[in-house]
Amino acid sequence: MNNINKKLADISAGEVSNWPEQVRARRENRAWLKKSAIIALKVLEALKAQGLTQKDLAGRLGVSPQQVSKIVKGHENLTLETITRLEQELGIQLLVGPVAEEKEIVIVS
Repeated sequence: MNNINKKLADISAGEVSNWPEQVRARRENRAWLKKSAIIALKVLEALKAQGLTQKDLAGRLGVSPQQVSKIVKGHENLTLETITRLEQELGIQLLVGPVAEEKEIVIVS
């Protein structure tokens, strides 16, 4: 048993864990993280269906492969611009509902 405790101490020596902050951040951002995960799955499905790689998508979007990796992991807070570009490049719809519908907006003053 002493050997196990020594191994655990050696593994964790000098490392300060920030898990409480990570948990707090996940809780605070739960809503958009959930939506980002749904988008990530749709992007991965589209890539697979079209025989594309993440690197291919990065080239089409003009971003780094690391950026696409963040998107498909569901860890990226995506802008509407990025979502629209993903939709255009992959020929899929990621947003559904009033935001996704193209309607003429009339401003009354």
